[in-house]
Amino acid sequence: MKYLKFLIIILSINTISIYAQQPNIVYILVDDLGVGDISALNNEGKIKTPNIDQLTKEGMTFTDAHSGASVCTPTRYGLLTGRYAWRTTLKSRVVNSYANCLIPKERATVASLAKKNGYNTAMIGKWHLGLNWQSKTGNNVSKNLNEGVEEFVDFSKKITLGPNELGFDYWYGTGASWDFPPYAFIENNLLLENEKLVATDDDYTPSIYPKALEEKMKATKDQKTLKKLKNSYPINSWRKGVQLPEITKEHGLTIVANKAANYINHYNSKKPLFLYIPLTAPHTPVSPTEKFKGSSKCGIYGDFVQELDFYVGKIINSLKEKGMYENTLLIFTADNGASLKAIPMAEQKKYNHSPSGIYSGYKARLTEGGHRVPFIATWPKVIAKNSTCDSLISLNDLYATMADLFNNKITDNEAEDSFSMLWALKGKSISDNEKRTVDFHHSFAGDFAFRKGTWKADFKTSKLFNLDDDIKETNNLKSKYPEKYEELRALASSYIFNGRTTQGEKQSNEGPKVWKQIKNWAIIK
Repeated sequence: MKYLKFLIIILSINTISIYAQQPNIVYILVDDLGVGDISALNNEGKIKTPNIDQLTKEGMTFTDAHSGASVCTPTRYGLLTGRYAWRTTLKSRVVNSYANCLIPKERATVASLAKKNGYNTAMIGKWHLGLNWQSKTGNNVSKNLNEGVEEFVDFSKKITLGPNELGFDYWYGTGASWDFPPYAFIENNLLLENEKLVATDDDYTPSIYPKALEEKMKATKDQKTLKKLKNSYPINSWRKGVQLPEITKEHGLTIVANKAANYINHYNSKKPLFLYIPLTAPHTPVSPTEKFKGSSKCGIYGDFVQELDFYVGKIINSLKEKGMYENTLLIFTADNGASLKAIPMAEQKKYNHSPSGIYSGYKARLTEGGHRVPFIATWPKVIAKNSTCDSLISLNDLYATMADLFNNKITDNEAEDSFSMLWALKGKSISDNEKRTVDFHHSFAGDFAFRKGTWKADFKTSKLFNLDDDIKETNNLKSKYPEKYEELRALASSYIFNGRTTQGEKQSNEGPKVWKQIKNWAIIK
């Protein structure tokens, strides 16, 4: 008996020792932030982001990082599963809070991977991958629509499929973007204070304008002119739907960010922590609090980004004050580029600020500004300070990177489009066969572009670019190098129908074998 007790103690000590060696992993994903919105990455920008800037000094900046798509839902799917979302039935657009969960329970995620390797797992923030709500009749609510759905949802019942079923021990956050109802917070599959929900009277169009613009709108009778005037200012209102009476548009960022910081402050487990923090800003509604209004030189959008930076700093400070920062792999990135709904062209011209920096395009598009995102990693024990990496990476690569860190082998039916970038974080070199050399880009409409090396083929417009000397994608080289375009078309087609871009057994995509966004260009065998 004494020997057995001694053995249990030794095993416990060894387990704690193994846990202590593994880093915490904190992944901050912000919503609709352009590369040019970070002052350290855009010397000509009109927004100041000192806390994010400090991360570039303390770690590594990736200059060729891309989201899995140029919009919310598919990027988040790829980040969590290591697989492109267009391999599911979602071939375009996004889901809202009332669609069924896009990730099936049997699909491995970065959270389930971390949990399997001894981590406590938590998510605090925006989900936006669908949730299986229960209806008042006991069935699942399965509509991807806003109007008419909420009357069927039983908000007093627990969600049956969401983050908690997909590897997260704890979840607090919103069902989707902060312009999708319900405007309330969910904790471990239950909508908090659901008995207090009331309907909102607001609509998706902006409701608060500068006085001069409001007067122009009142004076015009032409609907096209009125629409143009409305679209010249950041959207700062909600879609119609239910909300808690005390919740305002300003609470999306502040409540989530404070919750994340407090979670870290109270973390006392011996186990390492995997914490995913998908913040809701600066996605519409563009709604900085009074404290930050007028703080930037870029209107309310700039104010909102500077408030976001403040809360990113608060989360980082929590890690430092808790003594966790030194052994934490911290990643800061965005789900796609900046949105014209948040910072319209009129505002960009007025304040002389380019949220996409040197890149062309914005959220939802195939151009670089739609999917090339800021990506900064710190890990004081491992990552060199003030360093950069120019290698091609994707947000899909988190899964393979974590598996590499844990020395886990990835099976054929998981993380089919994820490549480890642990080598880059550690400042090492590997062969092209082992790292990412290709990437798909996917628009809101579901159209495709494909990248190999410095070459990029846009299959929507049938254009070819060499990003090495044409980063703004202005010089179509397809007629000059038709063989290169055909090479990329053939390679992209093979990766689509093979069900993976990584090595391994062929896998199946969900939905039809050929769908409308690929039928006019893909080589079908």
